[in-house]
Amino acid sequence: MTIATVRRLAADIFNVGENKVRISPDSLKEAEGALTRVDVKGLIAKGIIIKLKPQGRASTRKKVRRSVGKRRGIMLAPKKAWMMKVRAQRRLLRAIVADGALKQDAKRSVYGKVKSGIFRNKRAMLIYLKDNGFVAKDYEPKKPEFVKKVKQVQVAKPAMQAAKPTSAQASAPASKTAVFKPVHGAAPASAGHSVPQAVKPAEHKTTAAGHAHESTPSETRQANKKGESR
Repeated sequence: MTIATVRRLAADIFNVGENKVRISPDSLKEAEGALTRVDVKGLIAKGIIIKLKPQGRASTRKKVRRSVGKRRGIMLAPKKAWMMKVRAQRRLLRAIVADGALKQDAKRSVYGKVKSGIFRNKRAMLIYLKDNGFVAKDYEPKKPEFVKKVKQVQVAKPAMQAAKPTSAQASAPASKTAVFKPVHGAAPASAGHSVPQAVKPAEHKTTAAGHAHESTPSETRQANKKGESR
């Protein structure tokens, strides 16, 4: 039988696909002489026909997760990182110009290179300036002094104190003002009439039966008028 038939029968015996069956190239004549399934089993026993091992997974390690929840370190937005880098380089450029190490004419060209982003950091910018002769080879920028900020503690303002009287006010005698309470039923004092100095309390009369009699408002007014006439 042909090699293809032998391969098919061997795959059926191994219970695998035909691509997993290998026939030794040195024994092709013997493989072609097989006539039945029993002959194919004899070739398998001799080792002329073999089965390949299963391939399995390409990678058996655990999947690495790199999503937002698994990231470590400071997560800056691209815009924020760009702003921090460029501002730091511009501060260094201003410091170099202020020291007099870089001429004002060369500042504009270096400023444009900072804006284009060709410098990775401040050290790279300083190396570029030294290599191209913008600054001296032995130049090192001054390190900024760290000044610790002191928090200002707000002191609570004292409550407003009562105004103290002046010497003139203290020496002047305190004037006493009489306070008059209106009597129930009495008419208010009109303009041009004097206000009585005091109001007599209601008189209690004793009747013939010996019971106390309280005077009425009309009797009280009559008594007050008699007192004014006296």
